Amino acid sequence: MLVVELEFPAGRYHATAWGRHVNEGEPEWPPAPYRLIRALYDVWKRKAAAWPAERVEPIFRALAAEPPRYFLPPASVSHTRSYLSKNERDPQQKTLIFDGFVVVGPRERVLIGWPAVDLPGTILDDLDTLLSQLNYLGRSESWVSARVTRGVNGVAWNCEAAPADGGDTVGVACPLSFEAYVPVVIGKGKKARQVDWVEALAIDTDTIHKNGLSHPPAMRFVDYARDRHCFRIARPAPAELATAITSVLYALESKVLPRVIETVEIAEQVRTRLMGIHKGMEGFENVSQRFSGRESSTQSLTGHRHAFYLPQDRDGDGRIDHILVRCKDAFGASELRALDRLEELWQRGGRPDIRCVPVQWGVPTATGRRFRSRTPFVPPRHFKPGRQDFEQWLRDEIRRECAYHELPEPVSIGLSPRLKASGREIRWAEFRRNRKDDPVRAGFGVEIVFGDEVEAPFALGYGCHFGLGQFDLDSGAQTDLANGGEEPQSRARFDLPG
Repeated sequence: MLVVELEFPAGRYHATAWGRHVNEGEPEWPPAPYRLIRALYDVWKRKAAAWPAERVEPIFRALAAEPPRYFLPPASVSHTRSYLSKNERDPQQKTLIFDGFVVVGPRERVLIGWPAVDLPGTILDDLDTLLSQLNYLGRSESWVSARVTRGVNGVAWNCEAAPADGGDTVGVACPLSFEAYVPVVIGKGKKARQVDWVEALAIDTDTIHKNGLSHPPAMRFVDYARDRHCFRIARPAPAELATAITSVLYALESKVLPRVIETVEIAEQVRTRLMGIHKGMEGFENVSQRFSGRESSTQSLTGHRHAFYLPQDRDGDGRIDHILVRCKDAFGASELRALDRLEELWQRGGRPDIRCVPVQWGVPTATGRRFRSRTPFVPPRHFKPGRQDFEQWLRDEIRRECAYHELPEPVSIGLSPRLKASGREIRWAEFRRNRKDDPVRAGFGVEIVFGDEVEAPFALGYGCHFGLGQFDLDSGAQTDLANGGEEPQSRARFDLPG
């Protein structure tokens, strides 16, 4: 069996997949055999020009004899964006170019194996010599260290020429074998000539276009089964990082992030995704109660011991950029694995998907005494006019919710008429304030001051597990308390007795 080993010392493999435009940002993975054989052809012509064709042709025939199999290490994808000159008079005229690439560890190895190929020692040494002279594969940024690997056994090949079963199918450019090649004619009139197989391997794009060829004459696409998660770097198992993780913070990435008024919708989707991931791991009967909030299909958990899904706008621009998943009890090992596998969320209206990136496991908690609504507080019970004063009723509801969530009794409570975000004000009525088929209820912005330190953030009231009634530290008002505890006179306010 012939095995070739590739390492990318810069940690990047830059190559656009055959048949794709560079600005699609679709990097080639695995490295195509056709690209490798053309790279070796280049090494032969530039660095071993004294070798006759008869010496290198057996190497090329061996590499083209069959589609190889691969061992692909953990990898991820990324890209750069460059605005390059269009060579016009106006220097401002530039064009956007994407450079997509695969990110791999500098010491990770890509193994390429040809099971049915067994080369004699001299030819194998020649192949190793050519590989040792290979500086890059793909674009010039793709520094490569290549060699023949002898005596390889027990490789867990994870990408082979076969229909995908539970994975992705990707077309890989492979060379036509010597036997399968049909010679093509290039040129016209007296300059017309047949192109032999070795020359066809290295035919350039300009020759293909000028002669009206639809594709490189010595290339074919072969479908390979590639792991669906081949671009997901396995993070350290969260269960090994700490024994008691009660919260995970995700950063959100998307060209269009959701607005804060969609808090409930985003939180519901996070819960649904986590339940689905956990169900796929543990089975339907073992879906985490911490994720679902239910003891059974008909009975909900009590005591708020299940997860809170808290979408957050941390930069104050009116759009959700983080999600905090928090639970009073520590997550179990299977729940942490599910949290680790949460990767993306869907958006309505044709908006792009949202990528979820866990940035903190076991989020450090901040504490304070003054808090302000980030999403509307929706009382879980209905106000009954005529029986009591509305402000007294709302004050009692907040106090009851604080006790229910094991928070200290507030010292004072004030009203906050609107949410300020990115220079504008958002009315609380703009937020979605119901789940599923529940009726829409009124929501209120509230300021709460405690006598003791309280961890932030927390959520109270109806839909608190889905981001409603979310409170965070009011840093501006902290200064007021530090300067003698005076309440700003411009704010609506009602104090609790005692």
